[in-house]
Amino acid sequence: DGQSVLFRARELSEQWVLVWNDEFESTTLDRSKWTNDVNANGGGNNELQYYTDETQNTFLENGNLVLQALDSSYGGLDGGKDYSSGKVHTKFRGAWTYGRFEARAKLPVGQGIWPAIWMLPMPNEYGGWAASGEIDIVELVGNEPSTVHGTIHYGSHWPANEFTGTRYELDSGTF
Repeated sequence: DGQSVLFRARELSEQWVLVWNDEFESTTLDRSKWTNDVNANGGGNNELQYYTDETQNTFLENGNLVLQALDSSYGGLDGGKDYSSGKVHTKFRGAWTYGRFEARAKLPVGQGIWPAIWMLPMPNEYGGWAASGEIDIVELVGNEPSTVHGTIHYGSHWPANEFTGTRYELDSGTF
């Protein structure tokens, strides 16, 4: 009917309404929902891979999105790296102010691996990272495969930003 109805999250706690999802049941990534980062800038963390949109780094398989890091040189407009990987996001394709976010993920094991699921604001109302905030839903350091971290970044711009977080460690097994 074109009218907006606003609710407080408390009122919705017992009746969630699904507004976006992707079960990766197709043979190709739904570009109306996802786009790849393509760059060699290291994600602000001195990362060693070149993020590509190549099918060897980002593909769908058996109902799963696979982001695969490879020990293969890759080069592009902003330089080259000894490794390649995939990175996807919903920027300009979906943004939500409140909600419940769920993901099912199998995280890789290995030195130098740093998989993460996180949220950034759109737009950066208070300025660049981390003044406008970031919510790290899950991050895993590959050589600690039984521990995940959740962190909220906020406050001032890097490097004067603040963060609050915790970790969760499995008694046995890996994520």
